Amino acid sequence: MDRVNASSDRSHTSTPAVLGALLLAAARLAEPPFDTSAQTSARSLSDRDTDIVAEVEATLEAQFPEDPAPVKRAVAELAAAIHFVRGRSQPPGLPAAKYDRERTRLLNDIGADSAKGASIWPPTSQTAVQRFGSWNDALTAAGLATSSVGRAKGQLRFDADAYDAAIAAFVADCEARGVPATYKEYGTYAGEHKGDVPSAAAVRKFYGSWNTALTSAG
Repeated sequence: MDRVNASSDRSHTSTPAVLGALLLAAARLAEPPFDTSAQTSARSLSDRDTDIVAEVEATLEAQFPEDPAPVKRAVAELAAAIHFVRGRSQPPGLPAAKYDRERTRLLNDIGADSAKGASIWPPTSQTAVQRFGSWNDALTAAGLATSSVGRAKGQLRFDADAYDAAIAAFVADCEARGVPATYKEYGTYAGEHKGDVPSAAAVRKFYGSWNTALTSAG
């Protein structure tokens, strides 16, 4: 039986719960549109995907200990999303920048308030990168299509898409935490994600100015 290893430490988002976030975002961003109201029985999912749904449910129960309503809604949507993704002839892709923008919408939809240093589901793209080593490795683990762009594991140089993804992830993180997306704040963010995102100086050099960098995030 192929099951995803689950973490019993609820202070950090478990690996299956990270995969669940990627699958849900991919379904919501796919074309044709995903029917978020579709009802899916857990029996229609594989053991591995059932574990993913169970881990997300446990994570959200810890996040909403006194309010089961958002947990029930999110878990039902996730099960339908996984069924949708697995039923496609070709798995959808999921650029990191689009994931982080969708993550912000998901946070709003389930009523989650993100705070610096807190483990909030769905996690940021940087959490997935840190967990799997690269964004493409995270997509592969989730069973999603990979991209040929981005930073390869072990490389210190970033391409244009990697810069855009880093800024989009940073802006989404700031919006979730309710803090301004300043150059100084990005310097702190880059320090916390050292090696996974370009430094603040590199970003300003690449875009020419901090305001231009923010424009890239849409």
